[in-house]
Amino acid sequence: MRLLARAIGFGLLLLAALLPVGAALLMLALEGPAALLALGPAGWASLAAGLLLPGCAALLAQAWQTQREELATLRQALLRQGAAGDSRHLALQALLAENREQTSLLQEQVRLQLGQVNAGRRQAETLQALATETRLARVVGEWDITGRELAAVMAAMWRLVFGWRTPEGPEGQPAVELPLPAGAELGLAILRLLPATPEEMARFQVDERFVRQAARYRALFRDFLERVPETGPLNRALFRDMVQGRLDARLALLPRPNHAVLVPPETLAAE
Repeated sequence: MRLLARAIGFGLLLLAALLPVGAALLMLALEGPAALLALGPAGWASLAAGLLLPGCAALLAQAWQTQREELATLRQALLRQGAAGDSRHLALQALLAENREQTSLLQEQVRLQLGQVNAGRRQAETLQALATETRLARVVGEWDITGRELAAVMAAMWRLVFGWRTPEGPEGQPAVELPLPAGAELGLAILRLLPATPEEMARFQVDERFVRQAARYRALFRDFLERVPETGPLNRALFRDMVQGRLDARLALLPRPNHAVLVPPETLAAE
């Protein structure tokens, strides 16, 4: 139908263009050039208009048709671009929704990780506190055992100095057993017996058995100090400041035991 309309329109335009030419040719054939000259300016203008208007109308129609087709093509292109834009917009919305879900999931994972880190930190702190408490309990238990051994050594040292019984009285009173100082006072009592300087210790009359007990005391105390940490609530400085530590420092001024000296068997029980 569109092609038929175009053919009919082209035929009408051709007829309109040929009609003025045919009229002019007819006038020339009938009356000659004088007829054209007799038309005057108005007739010439009408004749020129008749010759030019169909071509102009054809050009305008062609331009209008071309513009309409271009506009239709442009409209279709815009519609396709709009559809593609809508598709991209929907795809971007879906991508944004997926990114939001992934962000929410990552945030939840981060919160879970932070919770696990905090739980791990609390467990580490608890384990550290438990390890510290266990170490302190171990040190206290070892010190309790070492303290009993040191007390036994100090009791033997005290008996070597003062003996077991008092001598008999002048009126024939029987000898009585000498009591040991209390456990907390025994170390202080022995500490008061020992000289405080090496010069006084050189003039101090001491039994070889006492020297051996002092060496045993120092070995027990030093072996315990090697298992005590340098820092912490219970450290080596703390035990060195105790009476047992000061007694260890004072006993260090005694001479080394002479193991070549033979101790009489009857006096071994006193140790």
